[in-house]
Amino acid sequence: MQRRRFALVLLSFVFLLTIFFPSSSSAAAADVPAPQATLLTQVQPLGEVVSAVVLKYSTNIDGASLSTSSFQVQSVLNDVYTDRTVTGVYTNDTGAITNRSTHGKYVVIELDTQDKNASTLTYDATSAVNRINTLNYTISQKKDIATSKKTVIPASAQTVKATDKITPIVDDFQKNTFENKEGFKLNYFTFEPKVEPGKTYPLVVFLHGNGERGDGNGVNLLANAGAVTWASPEQQAKHPSFVIAPQSPIDLEHKFIWADEPRNSAVADLVRETALKYPIDTNRIYIVGISQGAMGTWRLLEKNLDLFAAGVPIAGLTNYEKAVNMYAPVEPTHVEVLKNVPIWAFHAADDTTVSPKNSQEMVAAIKAQNGNLIHFSEYEAGIIKPTGHFSWVPALQNQDMIEWLFAQKK
Repeated sequence: MQRRRFALVLLSFVFLLTIFFPSSSSAAAADVPAPQATLLTQVQPLGEVVSAVVLKYSTNIDGASLSTSSFQVQSVLNDVYTDRTVTGVYTNDTGAITNRSTHGKYVVIELDTQDKNASTLTYDATSAVNRINTLNYTISQKKDIATSKKTVIPASAQTVKATDKITPIVDDFQKNTFENKEGFKLNYFTFEPKVEPGKTYPLVVFLHGNGERGDGNGVNLLANAGAVTWASPEQQAKHPSFVIAPQSPIDLEHKFIWADEPRNSAVADLVRETALKYPIDTNRIYIVGISQGAMGTWRLLEKNLDLFAAGVPIAGLTNYEKAVNMYAPVEPTHVEVLKNVPIWAFHAADDTTVSPKNSQEMVAAIKAQNGNLIHFSEYEAGIIKPTGHFSWVPALQNQDMIEWLFAQKK
């Protein structure tokens, strides 16, 4: 009898413990609505990639309950589902990629930007342009997670679709359309620095290459770091400046997109209009171009000595009218005009798209005419990946060049 009475007392004690001191594993499941999902992308030297997914919940999430296996992220392109590699999962209060977890309603799922399907662009070899992919991302919760109150959000077979995209720096550019006196229209994108009353600022003009042509879709901001380099917070902190990035239309009529008319003159007219519209230091207007944009840079410098303080042509040529297989001997009249213009040219020795002989011969010709304002950086064969033509990747990361450019004045 005593043994039975003891057992009843023990069972009653255990029952009371489970009521007043429930274990975390038995915490009630949270009735939390499905989160909102947003893609975070970033423009890297070789183009835009999806670098993270942000889930916004209606309540704070316990960061300790998260791991890289908590979620599955899939991208869908051409009806093919591919898993993205999750490299980190944490909470924060802003929905941004951070170096540490912060208490909040946002769950950041960082992704491996080296995944083969991380890119937001696909190169169309037929039209020789980059196409912007339709971003179709789904996220599923594979393991239980907890709110900050320790209630459980159970794993679910349901998926959440990303409905928005944030691209830092690129989102700060505004799309505009310029029309010259002849009626030629040119889409372009403008970045404005934080302007202080009474101050004027430099202007950087960036001309894209052949693969970034489009109808104002902004691929010229996404396919490489050409435009965003100058608008990045790091550069703006050192050299606050305006940036404009024209986008050439797609057509088969003009083989040399920025050197041909009416584009070449339209860019010069656009720059002049921009200088009147904003508080720009007209003694510090610079032009930077890659590949076809470098051809336009050489020609714009030559034809507008009153406009530009300096230029940076990367992997281009000058005498495009006589070009055969993207090489043309230097035209002496071009040398005579450009020998007193501050220029820093870049090319790779193994560029098989635009021959480095174009830059080599132009620089040599200018120096032979006692031109002492020309700089030239030639990258050795094998350095530039994935192809020698992409010399703008290291060139745009050359801080010495950037400091040199902003030091130039007319």
